[in-house]
Amino acid sequence: MQHIQVAVGVIVKDGHVLLAKRPEHLHQGNKWEFPGGKIEAGESLEQAIVRELSEELAIEVSQQHAWFSLDYDYPEKRVSLHMSIVSAFTGEPRGNEGQPVEWVAISELGQFTFPDANQPIIDKLQASDWD
Repeated sequence: MQHIQVAVGVIVKDGHVLLAKRPEHLHQGNKWEFPGGKIEAGESLEQAIVRELSEELAIEVSQQHAWFSLDYDYPEKRVSLHMSIVSAFTGEPRGNEGQPVEWVAISELGQFTFPDANQPIIDKLQASDWD
């Protein structure tokens, strides 16, 4: 089974979190997600977050800290998600790859459709005080 290491940027600001919509043609397409992507060989989580969020959102991360990791098995692949809380960045986030992006109140995340592997992230976000 394919095993993918993924860096996930959980960008939190004023009780909101930034979401991006996955392109329809990708695995778990047309669902909302926390931005990020594959960790490349020799790359740290912090380096992957900086690179991925620059590529996807046109922002430069200036402050982040590792949050937690989880493994999730889909029928066709295993993903290891490594979350980092991004608390400071420069630039205005936009969908650099044409994907919609949206700031969403943490309390309203239940109204969005996410890949199954993202549910523990949502649960932890909603159990914490971000204001």
